[in-house]
Amino acid sequence: MTNMEKIDFVQTWVDCNDPEWLARKESIWQQLYPGEKPATKKSANDESRYREMGLFEYWFRGVERFAPWVNKIYLITPRGQKPKWLNVNHPKLVLISQEDYLPADYPPIFNSIPVEMHLHRIPELSERFVLFNDDMFLLRPVSPEFYFKDGLPCLPADLTLCDYFGYNHWSMTCFNDYCVVNDCFNIYDAIRKNKDKWFSIKNLGVKTALKNYLCYKINRTLSVKGYEHLPVPHLKSTFEEGWDRCPKVLDASSRQTFRSNDQVNHLMFSAWNQASGKFYPAKPYSHGSHFNVSSSQLDLICTLIKGQSTPQICVNDSENNDDPEKCFRGLKDAFDAILPDKSSFELEEAD
Repeated sequence: MTNMEKIDFVQTWVDCNDPEWLARKESIWQQLYPGEKPATKKSANDESRYREMGLFEYWFRGVERFAPWVNKIYLITPRGQKPKWLNVNHPKLVLISQEDYLPADYPPIFNSIPVEMHLHRIPELSERFVLFNDDMFLLRPVSPEFYFKDGLPCLPADLTLCDYFGYNHWSMTCFNDYCVVNDCFNIYDAIRKNKDKWFSIKNLGVKTALKNYLCYKINRTLSVKGYEHLPVPHLKSTFEEGWDRCPKVLDASSRQTFRSNDQVNHLMFSAWNQASGKFYPAKPYSHGSHFNVSSSQLDLICTLIKGQSTPQICVNDSENNDDPEKCFRGLKDAFDAILPDKSSFELEEAD
């Protein structure tokens, strides 16, 4: 299997209960924002961004059971951290410290965006890879073609008449992605050149294809917010191209110790692929489901997990989680119902 044929998975994880990491994070926060609590920047640096849900074992169990074809799994953590139950000697596992590939002159990072924006610096990472967060799980078998077809990432072809930006950190980041890509490409021409993808009735259905055509004629731009909060297939070469063409804006964004509203994130590279025509059109909302976890949503989420009603799910913790202990216990029970057995990525006896 050549490097072009391999598909790696990339996962990021932080041990938010590590006393040394917590003390360092708090000290640096107070240096930057004296007297201010992180929760005052709720959507960007609320404690839910780091809170441990106790579900990470199920990510590895899901990968082993539902995507056994994966080449390598790159687990990126702060230096010295790893789950205590993890089998670090697994032949498919590559454990990497984020400090090992981020530029040496960068400030301390408590922010996943720079960690994800520099993945092209990992030497052995394959050209094609899928980026996960630790709250994204596989629920049923997926094939390599689920993520890549004809060597191209499967991305939702979803144009919109307008986007509403500015109401939280996520939307502001998407707006920044939108600005970079729309500045680098003539989007109207880019869509026209790839009309067989954007307006494909075969791949998208009549309703979505027609909607895309009308949005293209009226809006003539590329949405970034159309990407779902689910695992994202990427091309390493696109990261390299983006950094070659936009080094200043990407470097400035990546030097943020904590999340801020003037950053771009890895979805910029997805939009870049679509503007370049380097994507395979996927029907929007066909690859999984995303939920913000709360007690009111818990029964619905758990029913979906137990029924394996979607190939992938994101169970996003947020400041709106009104009962974390109850929600995490319920989610654990749901995942244990479909993935009760340890994977080979777990030690037989954890310390």
